[in-house]
Amino acid sequence: MEAIKTYLDNVFAAFPQTQRVLALKREMLAGMEEKYHELIAEGKSEHEAVGGVIANFGSIDEIAAELEIERNTAESDNSISLTREEAFDYMSQTQRSSIFIGLGVWLILAGISAMLLIGWLSGVDSGIPSALGVFVLLLTVAGAVPIFIVNAMRLERYELYELHEIRLDKETQTVLEQQNTRFTPGFVARISVGAVLIILAVGAFIFIGSLGHQLTMLIVLLQTVGLAVFMFITAGMVKSAYDVLLGKGDYAVFARFNEGELKKGERIIGTVAGVYWPIAIAIYLLWSFLGGAWHISWVVWPVAALLFGAIAGGIGAWYATSMKRD
Repeated sequence: MEAIKTYLDNVFAAFPQTQRVLALKREMLAGMEEKYHELIAEGKSEHEAVGGVIANFGSIDEIAAELEIERNTAESDNSISLTREEAFDYMSQTQRSSIFIGLGVWLILAGISAMLLIGWLSGVDSGIPSALGVFVLLLTVAGAVPIFIVNAMRLERYELYELHEIRLDKETQTVLEQQNTRFTPGFVARISVGAVLIILAVGAFIFIGSLGHQLTMLIVLLQTVGLAVFMFITAGMVKSAYDVLLGKGDYAVFARFNEGELKKGERIIGTVAGVYWPIAIAIYLLWSFLGGAWHISWVVWPVAALLFGAIAGGIGAWYATSMKRD
């Protein structure tokens, strides 16, 4: 219930606090509370009920226009006004960066695949070919890291957009809404195809790998995962950019109240990743070189990926639960 009141307070902050506006606010709050109790009675959780009430909330600009209420000339502290050029520049840069970041991830997975393939072709007992494979892996990582850094720097100047309500002129808003509508079916298709590819690749790895072709299927699995992750990144980043500009999904006005917690969770996951993956590489190299286990040490990668997914998911669930309590 408190989230609904906070949401309305934020929405009406941009309007003059006249008796008419306050009366409208009280009327809308009563209606939203009634809807909230109806959803609770239907068996919805508190979080689902709040989300349902706010999702059904109409456009405040349309309501204000009907009642001839004008916004304050001074915008609220939690909003940013963007020109058409600034909005389209943000979308264009996000699209470009998503492609490069996706390619960077695929490049690392390709390096791992190349290392495994070189080791297999050269013989697991040969130290020099094994070193050559590691060199190829480090070379691909060295190529991917600058891609990540450069594109992160290019997107850094837009981070403020994610923390504030975006205000656009009506024409730009309409154009972006239309583009988002056209983009959504493709977004759903890419996410779905990527998920199916991973499931099929894992299934093939387990079944065919059990017949004695583990290394071959691991390489196929890594490349399939690389393709799927590329699809996830290119589709997800662009969709998030539309949500940021249009105030939808995780970037709706009511969701921004907890954005600080979301960012804190993302920073922790990033910090963990910065320590986790170097440790995984060290374990792989030590096991392979010192133990001479090139024929089996590849299992480090799928196990490490599954563990990291569990860790990241656990951190995300922790902060999601914390946000619900708040």
